[in-house]
Parts: sequence; structure tokens; C-alpha cells
Amino acid sequence: MFDQLVVGAAPGDAITANALLVQSVLRELGPSEVYANFIEPGVDHIVRPLSELGDRPNAARPLIFHASIGCWPVHEALLESSSSIALVYHNFSPSEAFARYAPEVADDLIRGRWELERLRDRVVLSIAVSEFNARELVELGFTDVHVVPPTPDIDRLDRITPDPAMLQRITDWGDGPLVLSVAQWLPHKRVERVLAAAAVLQQEYLPDARLAVVGVERFPEYAQALRAFSRTVGLNVPQFVGRVSNAELAALYLRARAFLTLSEHEGFCVPVVEAMALGVPVVASARAAIPDTLGDAGVLIDDPDDPLLVAGVLHHVLTDSTARHVMIGRGVSRARQLSSRRSLPAMVDLILTMLDESPAPVGAAARVPGGAT
Repeated sequence: MFDQLVVGAAPGDAITANALLVQSVLRELGPSEVYANFIEPGVDHIVRPLSELGDRPNAARPLIFHASIGCWPVHEALLESSSSIALVYHNFSPSEAFARYAPEVADDLIRGRWELERLRDRVVLSIAVSEFNARELVELGFTDVHVVPPTPDIDRLDRITPDPAMLQRITDWGDGPLVLSVAQWLPHKRVERVLAAAAVLQQEYLPDARLAVVGVERFPEYAQALRAFSRTVGLNVPQFVGRVSNAELAALYLRARAFLTLSEHEGFCVPVVEAMALGVPVVASARAAIPDTLGDAGVLIDDPDDPLLVAGVLHHVLTDSTARHVMIGRGVSRARQLSSRRSLPAMVDLILTMLDESPAPVGAAARVPGGAT
């Protein structure tokens, strides 16, 4: 069958999850492996190192490459391989956001587009995970770009019992409405916007409102700056939760009254889909691919740098029962449109078109782990 390559693999990472879901279907049709240059604990038993790419079982067939950042070892491995490439483009974050906190990451992001252009003639299939990403690929000279959401397995949070310890922890935070934000602590995610808006929400509207921020702290200097900023703006008892299990995340979504993300740049934004699927109204910045993902199912903020504006919207979403009812209904419907139940068969069908003698398309019969179809 087909093998896949990601730059980095980590638990909870949306790109890793995408590759593993695709692999779960491809393995029903034949051998299929996922390779990565950087592999974090937790997925090291299921993702193979880049050094083994040359011995992959499907070397005669196109390699599925998930592009998200430049990486010289990965680029060299692709150039050395004689295989053609099926590109899944998840987007490159803006390099300028990383210049202060991680200049080496900024360099990788700048180089990523150059590397992608060098590989363009080897690409036999181009898939973008959003319309926003598709427009970027066209600007880079790619043609016949297909748009398929990155197979978010939103049903996984419905299949598990919310963690009792996390439920108790949330109860201990107080009775006020909980605003939840889920994002890695990366500069382009603009977590400081969330902190400022939550502080104004407490100071001007709902003193007992609480904020929980879920996400891995990738760069210590940036994390320290965010914590200092939360004190500067007077945010009362923010809950910086860090990395969580699926059961803990399910508990947080269960108790959340609103989901807030004010990121400056997203290639898709899986947490928005998770929130909608679990009936949590979404307030989000109108930036990059977020409008494509959210559609009309939530509230888009044109000026996410205005915390008073965001706080006012949050107050309305938290207290207006009619608005909440409409947003929850639209959100659940939108999440179903984007979920792996639909997007995974579409992605696998596109991949199978690269076979000279393709088996019948998997279509709706493709299985999603956990029993969903």
C-alpha cells in the first residue's frame, strides 16, 4: 500500500493523528508505515524513524508527505528517494512570529516554502486541508489541488468517560462559567489575546468567570511571558492545564460554556471542530483558515486585538440562551461535515487513485478506529 512521512510526531498533534488515521485504513489494504524525523514519547512505538525510510515496504509507490515546516533531513531524504510524492499540505506558520523566541524555527518555516517548491515536480497528488491552504499551494505553483479536512477523529471524546479527577478539579475552580482555550503555546497562536479578553470579561461583565488554557508550553521564554502577562492584565486565577489526556480533555469540554481561540494563523484548527462537536459555542479570530473551518457555526472576531470587543462577545455567548442554542446546533452540524466519518474516506479515495489498478474506492465503507463508519 502507501507509506507516510511527517516532520515530527507527537501525542495529541493533529498532523500525527491525521497520518495515523489514514494509516489505519491503508493497513486494511496492505502494509503501511508512518515515518518522522522527530518522534516524541507516546508515539515512538507506532511511528518509525526517518533513518528507516530507505527500507520502507512501499518504495515503488508514491510517498505521502505531510508538509507543515521546513526540515533539511526530511527534504534530503525526499530528494534522495526515487519515489513520487503525494502532498498533504497542513500549512507553514508565519516565520516572523517565532523570530524572538525560536529563531531556528523561524528559519525552518522560511525554508519550508523553498523546499516545497523544489519538490513540486515530484508531486503527483496535491491535497490541502482547507481552502486557505489550497490558495497558498496555488500561489506556490501547484495545480489540481484537492481540499480535504485533516480527518479529525472528533468522536473519540464521545467514546470515553470524562476523567473524574479533572471534573473535580474544575468544580474546585468555582461556580462561574468556564471559558476553554486549547492551543499549543506557540507565538502565532496569540494566547495573550485570550488572556486579555478573559481578564476584561471578569472585570467588566462576569467576575466569577474562569479561564482554562490547555496546551503544551513549547518555548520557556514565551511561556514565562504569558504567565507574566496574565498577572499584568489582572486575570483572576487562570488555569494553565498543560498537556491533557483525552479523558481529561473530554471533562474540560463537558464543563466549558464557551471555547475561545484568537490565533493569528491556522491551517485548519482541529480544536474548533472538537468544541463544536461537543456542543461548546465557539468564539474565534477571523484569521487564516479559521473562517473556512468554523463557517457560520460560531462568532468570528474581526479585531482579535481588542479585548473589550472579545469580552463583550463572550458575555453575550455565555448569557444569551437563544444565541447559545443556535450556535450549539450549527456547531454540531458543522463538525459532522468536517469529521473523519466524511473526510477520511475522501482522503483515502484520493490516495488510492495513484494506484495503476486501484481497488474499488473505500468511500463510506472506510472504517474509523473506535467503530465509527
